[in-house]
Amino acid sequence: MSTDLMTGLADRPTTDRSCGLRLEKVCAGYGSSTVLAELELDVGPGEFVVIVGPSGCGKSTLLRILAGLLPVQSGQILVDGQPVTGPSADRALVFQDDGLLPWRTAQHNVELPLAIRRLPRARRAALARAALDRVGLAGYEKHLPRQLSGGMRQRVQLARTLVGSPRVLLMDEPFGALDAQNRAGMQRLLIDVWQRSPTTVVFVTHDVDEALLLADRIAVLGPARGELITVIDVPHPRTQQAPSPATRSARATILAALGSQAEEPS
Repeated sequence: MSTDLMTGLADRPTTDRSCGLRLEKVCAGYGSSTVLAELELDVGPGEFVVIVGPSGCGKSTLLRILAGLLPVQSGQILVDGQPVTGPSADRALVFQDDGLLPWRTAQHNVELPLAIRRLPRARRAALARAALDRVGLAGYEKHLPRQLSGGMRQRVQLARTLVGSPRVLLMDEPFGALDAQNRAGMQRLLIDVWQRSPTTVVFVTHDVDEALLLADRIAVLGPARGELITVIDVPHPRTQQAPSPATRSARATILAALGSQAEEPS
């Protein structure tokens, strides 16, 4: 594990690209159904916040309203003090499904958001190659998705997301479909990339140990219309080795907050 992976938030470089998020008494849902009720949460610039909670508690809904894909029923979401009124290139949403276009090479998949923004062809090709190199896929630019493993396809998705330089990265269980080895590799890669180029991250997972590895803070949602039960500071440094007493204590607190809904990792 690299030295960069082991550093804490205070040791990371600062950047003007990251921004803060604030949810003020946000209610959200679908039609007449309310999924999140008067949710309040602050995420600092460059902070990595992980959301955990039982299935159906509104974790994915939270990411969609932060992305501006779903309007709030009441309350407001602020990004650097400005209300969210719709989608923005500054806020990128990453799903569990890699969403790669099967007829486009890895490089051309990464280029897609740059092509939509009408960047010159040579410029977007250079940026795409640099993004693939950043996630460890130099040499795979001309491979089609079917020629790549599941972990490699997720790396392409991450490169495609990062190439647009989003200020906020919203991630909905992006590693949930991967096997244990690929998942651990993607976790290490994400931390390393985030520490080298700080971005505000809101990450959803069912896995408490994944949350403890990735997060600066963990927000625990309850089953009752997405109530915020608690927010827990995560001790650093990050490690995939034997957890420290402080980390074990944080884990016990999270599992107690989740109660019978918590799922122990296999």
